[in-house]
Amino acid sequence: MSVFNQLLPDFICDVVASQGYDPTGALYQLNSYENRVYEIKLERGNSLIAKFYRPGRWSRDTLTDEHRVLKLLEEAEVPVVRPLILQQHTGCETLAQADAYFYCFYKKFGGRCEQDLSLDHLKWMGRTLARLHNITADANLKNRIPLNTETYGDQQMDAIFDRNYLPKDLRANLEEIFHRCLDFIDPILNQDWQCFAVHGDCHLGNVLWDLKGPTLVDFDDMVIAPAVQDIWMLFNGTAAEQAAQQEAFFEGYEMFLPFDYRELGLVEPLRTLRMIRHAAWIGERFEEEIFKRTFPYYPERNYWEDFLLSMKEQLGALCYPER
Repeated sequence: MSVFNQLLPDFICDVVASQGYDPTGALYQLNSYENRVYEIKLERGNSLIAKFYRPGRWSRDTLTDEHRVLKLLEEAEVPVVRPLILQQHTGCETLAQADAYFYCFYKKFGGRCEQDLSLDHLKWMGRTLARLHNITADANLKNRIPLNTETYGDQQMDAIFDRNYLPKDLRANLEEIFHRCLDFIDPILNQDWQCFAVHGDCHLGNVLWDLKGPTLVDFDDMVIAPAVQDIWMLFNGTAAEQAAQQEAFFEGYEMFLPFDYRELGLVEPLRTLRMIRHAAWIGERFEEEIFKRTFPYYPERNYWEDFLLSMKEQLGALCYPER
């Protein structure tokens, strides 16, 4: 049973009306797996975007940290979409609760996702992320999780092995590969890196572009991590192509903030943890219909055989990064 079963149109419209808006009753569910996001048509003015957080995932204090960062970024004129101030709230002026659901509202924002960034756009992204990191590095958040082998590794392994989707005869092999990867990654991440609040899920799907440039959205996975966690997913292609992309990006980034280039050695460890976390995330949510429709292959043997092969390749990339 989905934790979002209570989010019926009447409930959603009542929540919107309780904050002083006048919904028409027409609403459209937008693309979101982890939370639920709706465009609400209003009697007067433009549409409203309502975001309902997944119950039980984050505490009020954790969500308040996210909203506080968005306020700081908006005040510094870093391009983000900040939630609207609410008439009734939890003490954080942009966050409220209705029954089991924390929620917030946004103005409708127009923008497009770009699947491939030009070198000029990468330079623009570099400037934007450096400005963002200048603010978040001083935010001193207390309630966001650190990105490490426990939070993104051990806990995710438990989520995979505690369920029955993984074929039993593959379990021992996958468990061995996991442990070898995490044993390699743990001392690397425990070095003296400068860690602070970063977006955490900064892939191209979470960057909207318009004539004013990039705007970052969806700070739900904000974590305490090195700056490179917000950077490595922006590059793709051959080694030569990625080298050119990195040169353009860091030319923009270092206009506002110096970068510790040793952090590029964290890319494969971070990629490995992301792969483990993604597999666990699907399994944790797979009883929900939206996950069954989107990832129908998850319980199939082919998926797990391919995943095991990918993890072996990652172990090779960790052990022999220059190959």
